[in-house]
Amino acid sequence: MNTSRSTLPLLCLFVFCALALNDDTLVLQLGGFKVATYDLLFIAMVLVKFFRLGQPGAYALPSGGVGLAMGLQCVALAYLALASRPQPDIVAADTARDLRIVLYFVSVPFLCYKDIDGPAAYAALQRTIVLSGVAVATLMLGEQLGGFSISQPLRDVRLGVWALPFAMVSIILFPRTLRLGRIAGYALTLYLLLALVMSLNRSQYLQLAVSVALAALLGMRAGALRKSLLLYAPALLAGILVFQSIGYMDVLLDRVFSVQDLSQDSSYGARIEEMEGQMDLFREAPLFGHGAGMRSWVMGEEGFELSTFAHNSWAFYLMKFGMVGLALIMLTPLSILLLALARPCAHPALELHRRYLLSCLPVYIVVDSFSGGLSYAPKTAFLGFLLCYCLALMNHARLQAPAAPRAAVPARPALRGMATHG
Repeated sequence: MNTSRSTLPLLCLFVFCALALNDDTLVLQLGGFKVATYDLLFIAMVLVKFFRLGQPGAYALPSGGVGLAMGLQCVALAYLALASRPQPDIVAADTARDLRIVLYFVSVPFLCYKDIDGPAAYAALQRTIVLSGVAVATLMLGEQLGGFSISQPLRDVRLGVWALPFAMVSIILFPRTLRLGRIAGYALTLYLLLALVMSLNRSQYLQLAVSVALAALLGMRAGALRKSLLLYAPALLAGILVFQSIGYMDVLLDRVFSVQDLSQDSSYGARIEEMEGQMDLFREAPLFGHGAGMRSWVMGEEGFELSTFAHNSWAFYLMKFGMVGLALIMLTPLSILLLALARPCAHPALELHRRYLLSCLPVYIVVDSFSGGLSYAPKTAFLGFLLCYCLALMNHARLQAPAAPRAAVPARPALRGMATHG
C-alpha cells in the first residue's frame, strides 16, 4: 500500500455510503453484527493511517486546540474501553454495535483532518455533501413515485434525509466551488426541496428553515442573502404550484399543523413510553450507566428496543454510559465545535466555511439529537465527517494566523489560490 495515500477519498465515500447507500440489501450479517459498506471504509481509513506510521513526523502530537481535542478524545476512548468490558448477559456483537456509534464521531475527525490540506480538499467535502443529498433525494422521490397516495401519504424515514439541508445551504454559499450556474443551482434547489418536503419529516423542515436563515445572514458579504432569495422564493413558489396541482397541499398542512396534537401521530405514544423506560434504566445506574451492549425493551420484546431505538440521543447515552460517560464522550465534539467555530478565521475563504458550518452543524446536532440521531451509526458517521471538516478548519485557521508585524509571511501553499467566496 502507498504510505502517502490520502484518507480524503475514503472519508468522502464513507459518508456517502452512510447517507445514500444505507440499505439492508447492502449489509453483511456476521453473527449478531451487521457490517455495512461504511464500516468497511472506516476500517480502510484506519489501515491507511496504520501504514503511514513509517512516515517522518507520524508520531508528532498536534499543538493548540487540535492537541486539546485529541487529548479529550484519548480520555473518551479510555472510558469506552472500560464501559465495553465483558459482562454477563451482554453479547459481544451488541457491544461492538454501540462502540461503533460512538467511535464514528469521536475518532473519524482525527483520522482524516490532516488530509484536508487545501482548496481542492474543501471542494471535495462540499461536493460530497451535495452529491449525497442528490442521491438521497433521488431515492426518496423514486419511492414516492412508486407508492404515491394522497389518502395514505408515504413518510420517508431514510436517515440520509438530514443531508438535504446541508446540500441546499452549500448551493447558496459555494456555487463556484460546485460549478453551478444560476439555472442549475435553482433546479437543484427545487429538486432537493421537493424531496425534503415530500418526506413529511418536520424536524428537517425546521433544520432547513433555521440553516438557510442563518446562512443568509452570516454570508451577507458573499451575497448569500441575495442568493437565498433568488433561489428559494422561486423554488417555494414552484413547489407550492406542484403540490397544489397533485393535491398534496392538504397533506403537508395537516402534517405541519398537527405537531401539537398527539392524537394525530401514534408514534408519540410509543416515544413517551420509550422515554419513561430510558429514564427508569438511567436511574438504576446514573453515574456510569449499564455499559455498551445492554439490551432492553419497552412494551415487551415484540415492542421497541430501547437500546437501539432511542428517540432521544441524550437518554440513550445516559442509559448506556451514565452521566460520567456522557460528559467524557461529548467533550471531544464539543471542544471541536467551540474551538473551530467560536472565533472568526483571518483567511476569508476559511471564514466562509466556518460560517457554513455555523449555519448548519449546531442546529443539526440540537434538532437531530432529540429525534435520536446520535444513536444511529449512519448519523454519527455523518457527524464524524462534519467534525473532521471543523477540525481541519481549526488547524488551517491556526496555521494561517497573522504573523508578528515585523515580518511579512507569505500565504501557505496549502491555501494559496483559495477563493474568498463560493
